[in-house]
Amino acid sequence: MHAPGMPMAHGAPPMMQGVPPPIAAMRRPDGAPQAVSIQQPTLVSSFSYDESKTLCFDDRSKRYYHAPPTQQNHGNGSGAAADLNYGFESFHEKVPAEALEAELLRTNVITWRGILTKLCTAWACHVQAPPMFREGFELNVMMLGDTLIIEETPPDMHQLAALAQQSKPRKLQKATYYGYNFESFCTANTPDGPSAPNGWGGPVNTNEQWCHIVKTRLGDTRVMIGGEVDCVESPNHGAPETVVELKTNMQPRNEQDQLKLQVKMLRMYMQSFLLGVQSIVVGFRDHKGTLLSHEQYRTTDLPRMVRGKPGQWNAHHNLSFGAQVLEWLRKEVGREMERWSFHVAQSLKQNEAVRGPYPWRVHRTTQSFLGHLPLPSVEDAEMDYPVYRVSFQPPFQQVTLRYVPPAELQRDGRRAHRCGLVPSAFYRWATSPMPTV
Repeated sequence: MHAPGMPMAHGAPPMMQGVPPPIAAMRRPDGAPQAVSIQQPTLVSSFSYDESKTLCFDDRSKRYYHAPPTQQNHGNGSGAAADLNYGFESFHEKVPAEALEAELLRTNVITWRGILTKLCTAWACHVQAPPMFREGFELNVMMLGDTLIIEETPPDMHQLAALAQQSKPRKLQKATYYGYNFESFCTANTPDGPSAPNGWGGPVNTNEQWCHIVKTRLGDTRVMIGGEVDCVESPNHGAPETVVELKTNMQPRNEQDQLKLQVKMLRMYMQSFLLGVQSIVVGFRDHKGTLLSHEQYRTTDLPRMVRGKPGQWNAHHNLSFGAQVLEWLRKEVGREMERWSFHVAQSLKQNEAVRGPYPWRVHRTTQSFLGHLPLPSVEDAEMDYPVYRVSFQPPFQQVTLRYVPPAELQRDGRRAHRCGLVPSAFYRWATSPMPTV
């Protein structure tokens, strides 16, 4: 059997000052993107993270919505509006830790809701856009069989150490906490409502999450995404539950504030629409953290609400551009994977004459376009499996794709027992030994 450690460098692009140059670029269309069909997201499954961030394949972290106590509704009869500062001094924000577990083999893209939101709001990115749409994105992507797996580009270990030493400004800490605490005032563990006085649902624990996995289709691309769900609204007369997204915002005081809210609604819309969330509740607060009022919107109403307004946006254009980026990535990364697989196979077949048969693997869906390609053993894939970096940066004229060398990928310190971006256990599950002829 071939010893782990195969010459994977074959087919890798040339290096330029330590960073590979782009291998492909997609230019932003001059006009509106060509319209594509969008499939309504369908719930596939759900899971929870408990208070200690343990993954649980059940709905134990599910929460139920109830109207929060605001100044406008006189504290739901108590006379006191929610103070979003409550509990702040004992709050410790947990570091998020996302993990890809197991998904369907037939999908074209597996990712998180936040990443798909970035792709489907990229059309709104331009140099004259509001600050929230001048960030663009940098994502890591790999392909296993016909499936693209996309993750955020994580900070490296030096960046993480620097971040750990920096303290977030207290004003920003409070703004973050207000959002979490609004959820506490809006949710309870049972449909009957809160057990705590004045609607407070208990101390904020950011470890606890209830997540949905949904499938959808953007153009010709089947997509499966996971994302946190805030709560559900109790059904009436046997009707299905309504999934609710919770947001906070400063109470608009002038036209500039209204403009900011209209612009923010694009991200609110995408975050909810892509995960199949039907309703959005926005809590409006003052600068002191007092909850003044709340409004509940149907997700599908948001595009109409901003139409003709100064901060208007077009949901179809953004979704279409996101679909085009995914289609382009599938084509370009698929082409690179074919090239890489050919070079790796040639190298290993030459070694088989000396070292004996190599333990080839193949994707479990061999009927797919790329499923027939020979894949390396788990041990060798842990050492090197192609990962690419997709970037959309100012001045937002093109999306670029480049190869990420293993040394660069390992700088984040979390690549042990991983094949490319996925845990080795996932790679072992998604592939199987190639039959001998």
